[in-house]
Amino acid sequence: MKVLNIIAHFHNWVSDKDFIWWPFSFLRPEPQEMMTFKQVCFMTLCFGGLSFTMFTIYAVVNNASTPSSIASTFSTCFGGFFVWFSVVTKPLWNSRARNLR
Repeated sequence: MKVLNIIAHFHNWVSDKDFIWWPFSFLRPEPQEMMTFKQVCFMTLCFGGLSFTMFTIYAVVNNASTPSSIASTFSTCFGGFFVWFSVVTKPLWNSRARNLR
């Protein structure tokens, strides 16, 4: 239990930093505010879209893009962020929000 508290504290400490949310710092809820599924979906669209765009541009510039690699990048970017935000960020953020209330 103590290890989970340390992990939660570290994750929330990192999540409070501005650079983590760049360029979408307007999406970051207040520490005492609960994170909703709607916020998770919007964060996924923004961060997944940015990472997909960056990886796709990199692949195209380096002549390394194929339709299957683009599809794989799309599913990895959006799926990865959705899973991370749903399984890690939202529960740890909401745990802190409940404690601060």
